Amino acid sequence: MLINQRHAEFSLAYSAEPAQAGDGAFIFRSGEVLLRAETMASRIPAWEAVADIPLHAPARHAFTQDGRRYFIAEAVADTPTPDGLNWETVRVFRTLQPETDAALLLTARHLFNWYQSRNACCLCSGSVRPHETERALVCDQCGYVNYPSVLPAVIVAITDNDRLLLARNAQNVFRFFSLIAGFVEVGETAEQAVHREVLEEVGLRVKNVRYVASQPWGISQSLMLGFTAELDGPDTIRLQESELAEARWFTRADVPHNDSTTSIAFDMMERFRLGQL
Repeated sequence: MLINQRHAEFSLAYSAEPAQAGDGAFIFRSGEVLLRAETMASRIPAWEAVADIPLHAPARHAFTQDGRRYFIAEAVADTPTPDGLNWETVRVFRTLQPETDAALLLTARHLFNWYQSRNACCLCSGSVRPHETERALVCDQCGYVNYPSVLPAVIVAITDNDRLLLARNAQNVFRFFSLIAGFVEVGETAEQAVHREVLEEVGLRVKNVRYVASQPWGISQSLMLGFTAELDGPDTIRLQESELAEARWFTRADVPHNDSTTSIAFDMMERFRLGQL
């Protein structure tokens, strides 16, 4: 499961100094990110390699890792690509090495999306500026302080003895079988969200909901909260067809194996397949 294994050396504390040589840079363009060649030990470019790229706005400091500052920015479309760099889909994080770089890419994308959605104050539409000491934006007009949003979501491994329920998404955005998941709604606990999502999506009732682990997932600006739950009652699936294309029970031997080690979903599925969950 992909997480920042060196989080003790990570800091979101804001730095007001502009980007300079030696700083890391995550330059985005639509759903792509600019990276160094695959042969490099780290594919994240240094600021001096991207400093001449036309940007929609000055680069923002995003975070500091192991004493090195990292910046995020959006490139103007159809600008020349610097030598030695390539545009790749942001989902390259699934194979990016070392894993710390992959985790940083997810975090950078999370912050980039948040800043892109906060061009003005959400209360009075006034102009916003970076907070002087915190990772936040301050409204010049009303003074409202807006912090980066983190959306809690649950993902659950529903078991029935030696069977696991897996489903496929109806929108074809994710073609593999995976676990039931959904965002936590206002006024409910994570455990209540598990019961609601399972009932809504597959028409099943569950019991013994237990927390397993969590994972930040910057693509959707969410924090995935992993749970296990046991079937409570009949096993007949009633599919929410607007959300799911298919759902069915798998034995341990039949659970699809996936070489990806990035997501909490695949981690929990693999642990079930091996009898560890």
